[in-house]
Amino acid sequence: MTSKKALEFKGRMLSLTRARILDPDVSAISAQLRDFARQMPQAVKGMPVILEADSAFEVGAVIAAMREVGMQPVGVADGPLAASAANWGLPVLPPDTGARAARANAAANEAAPVPTVRRPTRIVTEPVRSGQQVYAAETDLVVLNTVSAGAEVAADGCVHVYGALRGRAMAGARGETSARIFCRRFEAELVAVAGVYAVAEQMQGELRGKPAQVALVDGKLKIERLDW
Repeated sequence: MTSKKALEFKGRMLSLTRARILDPDVSAISAQLRDFARQMPQAVKGMPVILEADSAFEVGAVIAAMREVGMQPVGVADGPLAASAANWGLPVLPPDTGARAARANAAANEAAPVPTVRRPTRIVTEPVRSGQQVYAAETDLVVLNTVSAGAEVAADGCVHVYGALRGRAMAGARGETSARIFCRRFEAELVAVAGVYAVAEQMQGELRGKPAQVALVDGKLKIERLDW
């Protein structure tokens, strides 16, 4: 008698965000997390996170604070947090787990490719005004107009803005690290790719008001001039 098949394994890329805890002050952590979630709600919701720290402390309150804003702590990096992680049912992962897992999953995908469903590009022709949020799920977003200050555009793929980008833009909202942001006039309040973000105060310089693209390179945001 042949037993019934109960599981099917498929290789898949999973983007993990590593959160290094610089100060275990829970009130400060909670405040920063709430601000992060307010600025990037689509990126934060369901974001898988691995915790890291340079010194030991009880991680329960930090886990609760992350879950409160929609993040999903999935483990801690091997080190000072390992003992506390066991109390909360979190696995202890080696420091390079993310990179090794990515290579292993990539090999699995190559050996047994799984078709990916991609929706048609979402195209917005009107200006995205202050207070508006536009999200393109499982596809790219193209805005043929201006994104005003106080507005937010996000996509699981790339974000293209053919006018001024004055609000917030998030590409790779579900972890696609190859996603990019392109705009004709760079004046953004915040940009993010796969959860890695920069705010206006970090982006002052010669590129303000110029055509630009934003990409994730070696885990860091790179903003550079774009020649149209």
